[in-house]
Amino acid sequence: MAKRGKVLRDPHAGPGLLIVEGRQYPFLMEDVWRSEVPPKPGLAVEVDLDSLDKVVGLTAVPESQIAKEQAEIALAAANTRGVALAATIVAKVGLPRLVAAGLLLLSWSVLTAASLQLPFLGKLGFTFWQALGYLNAGHSMQVLERHANSSSGFWGFFAIVALAGPFLHQIWKDKRALLAGLLPLAFMLLVGIAIRSSLQSSLGALEGPYGSLQRQAQDEMMNAFSWGFGTYLSIVLALYFAVTSAKEFLVARGNDDKGFEGSQRAAA
Repeated sequence: MAKRGKVLRDPHAGPGLLIVEGRQYPFLMEDVWRSEVPPKPGLAVEVDLDSLDKVVGLTAVPESQIAKEQAEIALAAANTRGVALAATIVAKVGLPRLVAAGLLLLSWSVLTAASLQLPFLGKLGFTFWQALGYLNAGHSMQVLERHANSSSGFWGFFAIVALAGPFLHQIWKDKRALLAGLLPLAFMLLVGIAIRSSLQSSLGALEGPYGSLQRQAQDEMMNAFSWGFGTYLSIVLALYFAVTSAKEFLVARGNDDKGFEGSQRAAA
């Protein structure tokens, strides 16, 4: 039977001594030592024991193997702590809210939010996050560039704030923090209005001798513009946050009102 132990006493000046699972065993080097590395105090060894629990073989454990085992133990401990932390977060925040936030982030950054059908360039699709970049650039016609990749700037900052809104009540215990769950929906409405206004203004004012032509070009552009699956999914998720947050706010306010009425009755 092989077990892991550690040398306690150098066997060169007499019988050696090692410890295995809290129990000490004497040994003689010439009888049981099987490694080229000489035994010394603190050296980790593989100990072979017979049926009578007597040491019949000792092999030094390479430092590389010890380091590997320690790394595996540390990784397992880190994984355990990570799983425990994740479970704590899920229990505190709620799995549906976390899943909805992840899907909303995915729909904003990956899924097609809108597309524009152009006569010569074909159909151009862009994500919600790319749309923020176009808005931040200040010239919506950049959408015509297939490889344009503008920074989202302060629009991106407000997008992050909106994503964090549904979780604000976790750190700010005021019941009004629950209303921050409305931020994703409000932000998407603001972006939609800004995009429409930007597309309209890119064609100039609808006045003067060319007003009718400009109006026709604007109508054609707006007809060529269509929302994508990412927008619809984002709206559903934003509505989920808005409805959930509004319900939680009303429940919290109702509980406060009941507590106030109870204190008034007690005082009377």
